[in-house]
Amino acid sequence: MNYKFFTFFTTCILGSVIGFAQNANENIKVTYKTDFIIDFEKIKDGIPADQRAIFKQEIDEGISLDFQLESNGKMSVFKPELKVNNSQGNVGLIKQMIIESEANPLYKDYQNNLYYNQKEFGGKTFLIKDNLYNYNWKLTKETEDIKGFPAVKATGVDEDGAIITAWYSKSLHYKDGPYKFSNLPGLIVKAEFETNGMKAIFTLKDIQVLDKELIVKLPSKGQVVSIDEFMLEAKKLNKKYSEANQSVDTSK
Repeated sequence: MNYKFFTFFTTCILGSVIGFAQNANENIKVTYKTDFIIDFEKIKDGIPADQRAIFKQEIDEGISLDFQLESNGKMSVFKPELKVNNSQGNVGLIKQMIIESEANPLYKDYQNNLYYNQKEFGGKTFLIKDNLYNYNWKLTKETEDIKGFPAVKATGVDEDGAIITAWYSKSLHYKDGPYKFSNLPGLIVKAEFETNGMKAIFTLKDIQVLDKELIVKLPSKGQVVSIDEFMLEAKKLNKKYSEANQSVDTSK
């Protein structure tokens, strides 16, 4: 399963942001509006026939969720906003699937160049622990104003070969961003990619300084695996369950 996604709208509290933008030691909370644009024709064969109409309706209406990034400059936590507000609309099947698959936060440890993410799969708990991915960012001279922040465009390639387009702001001195995206010369205020019939766009919606120090406690529960080992385990479990279902005699 590909655990990626995202888009962002934006409304920033510029006064407070500009005031603290020069200090990367501040503890911040960033909200990204995340839009998922899905090509129904490319995914419909993988949807049960009796649910296709429901999926298509949700896709046509638009799928958007808020995700939050909390950072103290050295470590950060990224997770969906589980409390759906009025601006996010009703929770359809696809939204619920995204929330459930990403319910466990993704942690980034910049001091050790690692990220952590717990996943429950096949009745087992896995703790993915791996190096922060090197997207081989290519910095461009293209600039854009994103909700009052001067941003510079960069492009990179993820582990699945998808092209990532990101805009970072040097006025926000954090090398962080949504999901696993990181290590640009400023906070990523917008990022987008497209893969397997889905385009995800993250857009900065809000940023604020936390009034307390952010203490990040890394997860410890689960079988520790790399992302490649987890994907291999997931593939094995999927194959096991598929074979078990095929062996069930449904003719009786």
